[in-house]
Amino acid sequence: MKKPTLPGTRGLAFECITRTLDGNADAQSVLDNILSAAGPDQRDRGFITEIFYGYLRTRIRLLSVLKCFLSRPEGLPEPVLRVLGMAAYEILHMDVPAYASVDWGVDSAKRLSRGKLGGLANAVLRKVARLADDGVDEEFFRRNTKTEAEFLSARYSCPEWIVDLWVKAYGQEQAEMYLEAQTLPPAAGFVLDTGDKKAAAVAALLMKEQDFIETDGQAFAFPSGQFPEAFKTLNRGTLFRRSYAARQALAALSPKEWPVPVWDGCSGRGGKSKFLVSQGIAPVFASDPHKGRISALKKDLADFPAFRASAIASPLANNSLGTALLDVPCSGLGVLARRPDTKFRRTPDDLASLVVLQSRILENSWRTVRTNGRLAYITCTLNPDENERQIATFLHRHKDARLLKEWTTPPDSELREFFYAALIEKI
Repeated sequence: MKKPTLPGTRGLAFECITRTLDGNADAQSVLDNILSAAGPDQRDRGFITEIFYGYLRTRIRLLSVLKCFLSRPEGLPEPVLRVLGMAAYEILHMDVPAYASVDWGVDSAKRLSRGKLGGLANAVLRKVARLADDGVDEEFFRRNTKTEAEFLSARYSCPEWIVDLWVKAYGQEQAEMYLEAQTLPPAAGFVLDTGDKKAAAVAALLMKEQDFIETDGQAFAFPSGQFPEAFKTLNRGTLFRRSYAARQALAALSPKEWPVPVWDGCSGRGGKSKFLVSQGIAPVFASDPHKGRISALKKDLADFPAFRASAIASPLANNSLGTALLDVPCSGLGVLARRPDTKFRRTPDDLASLVVLQSRILENSWRTVRTNGRLAYITCTLNPDENERQIATFLHRHKDARLLKEWTTPPDSELREFFYAALIEKI
């Protein structure tokens, strides 16, 4: 059966949502592919991106609102319910005239239902528009939910199982900080190659202007969507988009003090390796099981030693490393603001299997670290079983292991991404 499509920029956002949710595809890859194929101008690209990611971040909240005005939401075709959610997102969260969002939602519902559901869409979206004038606040969700977990899930647009996990692990107050953060766009992170004179001058200018969230002098975090004018003057290859929170987690483990050589055992596209190289740490080499990621790394660092391999069964000799850096596969619950589709792909069973995988990586990598060497462990998740308890269990198994440092992104971080990091010494 042919998948439903809609015209225009909103139609492209609808296509992104459909491919992501129905095809279980990575949201950023879907967006990149559709924007590349369609070639919209910069303004339309921003509009599509905001609706797409905004809808994914607030989908559960939007459905909770719509259910107040639908007698049988489960009876609606999913594409129509999706259109109503997109229009509701515009009405509740964007600076778009409500009539424009209502008109688009009604026209799209008609198109998707062969004219049958236009009246329903009109009635529902007009009620959403009136609700927006009054404000969709805490009291609204409390009136329309039965339990505390259901309330938190609806208000913060997060599956109840994640709500339960965070409340149990971190307490109500801290859990709500994490929940609120994942409903909002993350900070925009950039790294400048300050070995380049022009890039160094731009970094100095940005430091002087102080219009950033955080910086270490080479990397900067700005509010979402901000792109400093000075960046437009830089030469190709001297500016990179990177998560500042990920860099912060790595820096928290004081890598300049690590014994060498350093093996980046889960390198991905090489962001961590590039950071280590920029800090003058050598020798460093990297591996990852995915060919595309290694190719991307070598594109930026042509002569950098990198190869395909899995850290699950390290190909390296025992006692050969000064430091093993492991940014392990994880559930990704700490970066839901950047990857909101994770909320709909992950299950509690996934977390249990990832704990086993991480444990295998730790065990195999530990053998490669020499005495007095280090093992650096990093995740981008908020789950004690993958973080603190994983490391505590490892330390209990290995009497030759000593915890040097344990760090987590502060819960009130304006970066809106949360990492865990631990540094272990082999004694």
